[in-house]
Amino acid sequence: MKNLFKKAVSFIAAAFAVSCISAGASAYAGEELYEVKGYDKNEIALAELCKSTLESFVEEEVNISKYNVSYEEFEDIYTTVIMNEPELYYVNVIQASLKYKTEDHILGFKPIYNCTYGQLEERDKKIAKFSKSVMSGIKKNWSDEEKILYVHDRLAAHITYYDGNDKEYGRNIYDAFVDGSSVCVGYSLGFQYFMDKLDIPCICVTSDDHIWNMVSVDGQWYHVDITWDDSAEVTKNTVFHNMVLQSDEGMKDPDIKHDTAHRSAEADDCFYDNAFWTESNTRISYLNGYWYYTNSEGLNRYSFESGESKHLYDIVGVWHADEGRDWTIPFSQTAVYGKSVYFNSPDTIYRYDTAKKKIYKVYAPKLSGKEQIYDIYISGGKLIYSAGTYDDPVKTRKAIRLNKAA
Repeated sequence: MKNLFKKAVSFIAAAFAVSCISAGASAYAGEELYEVKGYDKNEIALAELCKSTLESFVEEEVNISKYNVSYEEFEDIYTTVIMNEPELYYVNVIQASLKYKTEDHILGFKPIYNCTYGQLEERDKKIAKFSKSVMSGIKKNWSDEEKILYVHDRLAAHITYYDGNDKEYGRNIYDAFVDGSSVCVGYSLGFQYFMDKLDIPCICVTSDDHIWNMVSVDGQWYHVDITWDDSAEVTKNTVFHNMVLQSDEGMKDPDIKHDTAHRSAEADDCFYDNAFWTESNTRISYLNGYWYYTNSEGLNRYSFESGESKHLYDIVGVWHADEGRDWTIPFSQTAVYGKSVYFNSPDTIYRYDTAKKKIYKVYAPKLSGKEQIYDIYISGGKLIYSAGTYDDPVKTRKAIRLNKAA
């Protein structure tokens, strides 16, 4: 029979019906991953060939006729390899060129890449730069839970969900880290990338139209879905925590259908389902052994060592929505500088001095009409605040120079 060539689409990201179980090196390495997948020796050998081919940026067709695999079998193996390695960001996850006699016998494949080999060095440097900025903020004495929470918030604040028309964009860590834009594939691979670096077992799991992560803490598996926790793009630092270290029961959302996932791990432990972070809708900040967060009651702090939360300050006021309605969530952010934690109400910026354990009023900007403060963050020794309305929450952006001694 005459050999045919076909461009195979929908490998991963266009349709998630593929039964994909991907695992980072920290979760399952080599034989352990293949054991989870149930691969036989022939399939393992083909998976290893695919991996070495992609790592070496092979651009020629690779003969795989001796493995005698079908289109469906090759799709599963190729998908597993790509999703097992976030650093294969340069591989096109949508398609590859296949050579076959029939769909029951694939003769060869030719990878399709997102960039040229000559572009890799520069792209690697950009990824490494972002990676260093994240890893430098992690403390050696943190627990796995603290590391997971920190990476979750860093990625959610950095990445904006891509809803454009390019079907191949936003499905790798380069787009997520460097451009700060991604669909759920990039969020999940980005999270797995850092879990691998931190030696925290992590897998990517998929449903028919979505992908997220599961991580193992003290031998128990939990869900982490940064995409949905980043679903309210009011400001960059608006970060939900509804899907951090959640059990199967805690993830039951009829709109997202996490329970339809194709996965190998069960999340039966509900220990974190109602953890302190689930109360916060903004990025959580760390300083000297405590995690500072805001909720509907105000500013709070939590110690992982003692397991205790303490309420520090009542935030007065609500954020207004449209047509006379008010937001049901606060937009009070936290930011750390020196020995102080800065936070905001709808109209005022405050500072909590952790040494003196006192709250100080820092600044009350002149706001016009319905304007309120929606965001604060610190950069280059300055506190930048954004003020605006429901329709345009970052209409005004101004900076205040800070005294690090404070």
